[in-house]
Amino acid sequence: MDASAGIIVPAIIAVRVTGSMANSIRLRERQRESKMEFAQQFKTLTGHEPFPWQANLYRCFAQGDVPEVCDIPTGLGKTSVIPIWAIALANSIVVPRRLVYVINRRTVVDQATEEAIRLRERVPFPLAISTLRGEMADNEEWSTDPARPAIIVGTIDMVGSRLLFSGYGDGYKRRPHHAGLIGQDSLIVHDEAHLTPAFSALLRAIAGEERKDGEPRPIRVMELSATSRQVPSVPLRSLSSQPRTEK
Repeated sequence: MDASAGIIVPAIIAVRVTGSMANSIRLRERQRESKMEFAQQFKTLTGHEPFPWQANLYRCFAQGDVPEVCDIPTGLGKTSVIPIWAIALANSIVVPRRLVYVINRRTVVDQATEEAIRLRERVPFPLAISTLRGEMADNEEWSTDPARPAIIVGTIDMVGSRLLFSGYGDGYKRRPHHAGLIGQDSLIVHDEAHLTPAFSALLRAIAGEERKDGEPRPIRVMELSATSRQVPSVPLRSLSSQPRTEK
């Protein structure tokens, strides 16, 4: 207290912020900014705010992690893995160059293809889109330029046969070419994996062999399922009752 002036002069308390605390604060700020940036980009591409699981999946991609299993109840937008991958690619996050979306239902194949086509008009890079299913000719966009990012949507028989050098309708010269494109530098998203466990086992076996051999750009496999089998689920939880994030 300053007795002559009759005024209480508050003491100034100096707080020393250690280097680790400062780094932690900066990290939280960057994470918050990244979350807000992702939400804005996601809304630009899809027209709606992301669910919490979608933001969590993007964060996994940003940290260099591709979850083996995502338990996502029906109706929470599993095909949105496609725009999440595209956003990561646009932000220079290291993800596989090709996304192969596999499901054993033609109607969902067609729906995912339509979503990918709408997406192509809004991403800042050239994007090949191809559909591999019966009664539909392969437009071959995905296989003409291996350096171009690509989305391949197909059924298990069409994608699996190509992965095993036995593509339906492929000549013997195309088979290794197609097997190489799907089997290297690809994120294979296996939707409704609980319905086709044999294909899941095949993908895991191939991915395991590539890791064992030290392949520089091995396939990454992610199962989307409401009922996972064998592989422990990653923490992308709080899905069914959570609202969209508000920004």
